[in-house]
Amino acid sequence: MTISIDPIIFRLGPFEIRWYGVFITTAIVVGFAITARDAKRRGFNPQDIWMSMIWTVIGGLIGARLVHVFDNLSYYIQNPGRLFGFQVIGLAIYGALAGGAGAFVLYMRHRKLPALKLLDCGAVAMPIAQVVGKFANLINGDTWGSPTELPWGIIYTNPNTMLPNDLLGVPTHPAPIYEQLWLLLTAAVVWRVRPRLRGDGQAIILYIILYSIGRFFISFLRVNNPIFLGLKQAQLLALGVIIVLGPLFIWLGRRGARDAVAATAAGTGGSLGMQGGRKTERGPAAAAGASAKTGQRTGTAKPPTAAGGAKPRGPSGKKRKKR
Repeated sequence: MTISIDPIIFRLGPFEIRWYGVFITTAIVVGFAITARDAKRRGFNPQDIWMSMIWTVIGGLIGARLVHVFDNLSYYIQNPGRLFGFQVIGLAIYGALAGGAGAFVLYMRHRKLPALKLLDCGAVAMPIAQVVGKFANLINGDTWGSPTELPWGIIYTNPNTMLPNDLLGVPTHPAPIYEQLWLLLTAAVVWRVRPRLRGDGQAIILYIILYSIGRFFISFLRVNNPIFLGLKQAQLLALGVIIVLGPLFIWLGRRGARDAVAATAAGTGGSLGMQGGRKTERGPAAAAGASAKTGQRTGTAKPPTAAGGAKPRGPSGKKRKKR
């Protein structure tokens, strides 16, 4: 497959409009739309999701840029004038996830809303949004794969792509497409498993872990230099994410299960308490009724009084005649 699309749509003086920005913007809107719809289905106000959008995007951009600069630190030390910008590639996705999620949680905490529950609403939306965003990488040529002779290799021909010049016209592994396929599978797994998860925050963590697993293996097909034990920087970072988030995923699940058991026990205790209260209320009436019946049987019941409307009787028990 040959890609000859110019990453630059058009220029307006010193400004450039790129396909990268178009697809990233579209991905953000798609992600928030799916998240808002899922939040509404779960009983939340979708407007809260849209209101958090600007802060989440700002946090994501800051996080992505920081990771991107750190990932290419030697370049920016030599070119400090390019330190501030919007181009983010490579490992920047982890910075975007961390910065965006952090800003989202802070905003929801400020609004006194359940941040982790709402964050889980984006567990399926995020991988789908990434699938859209990967078209930006595909056209930009900034996540190229290693050379290959497989029939589905990608050949870049436009010099404006970020591909190294020695790889122009050379078939390479379509790494962005590999990631898109893995992300679609990730979204399907999270959607299927999410109803069974007990802890708040588990769904979004499951998505990040699954993405990191795919990123680890796909990086074997990327052109990057190994830095430790034959592994590349992206692979080491992916392993670190899995090692950190794996135990957190388990802990959240156990905490959610404990909370569910406690809530069930509290509900059962309240139900029994209400039943006991009703028995107590019936107790005095039942005792009074039983006492009255006992008195009638033994002949010790009190005679009715005049106030009760009974007519007085004579000594013989017969009614007195009026004169």
